[in-house]
Amino acid sequence: MKKLTLIAAMLGVAILTTFIYRVTHTDWILFRKAETYFAKSQYSQSIPYYTELIDQGFETPTLLKHLGTAYMATGHFKKALTVFEAFLEQNPDKDTGLAELANIYVILGQPSKAVALYQAMVQDVPKDKATRVLLARALSWSGRFEEAVLQYRKALGEEK
Repeated sequence: MKKLTLIAAMLGVAILTTFIYRVTHTDWILFRKAETYFAKSQYSQSIPYYTELIDQGFETPTLLKHLGTAYMATGHFKKALTVFEAFLEQNPDKDTGLAELANIYVILGQPSKAVALYQAMVQDVPKDKATRVLLARALSWSGRFEEAVLQYRKALGEEK
């Protein structure tokens, strides 16, 4: 009988704890739902949860980054642009934000804005060949062909 009472008490505590957590931490529950959809690449389902969390003032290091990525994956590039601009203002992880913002500018047909971002990234990590190639492409699309050729050569290791 004592064993049964102990099991019932522990079960009661577990249920009560779960209920209290769900009532007091609704923001974390919404975040976990959004993250679950995001992890399954169901980006359109994650967006409403992320936006609701932002409206509530909830913040985590990944919230804006994942919302921006979800917007990009669903073709909402102007919304993604706004999100990644906010991400850069708030976040010390500038490299991710700069790269995503530059990609959005390229997609939106604004390669000259992307050039400045790629240049900042190349300045931080001069030996990053992939970023240098992206810079060269953006320069080409901006009509700055001689600079693009120079960047391609640097990426290939032909120039220092």
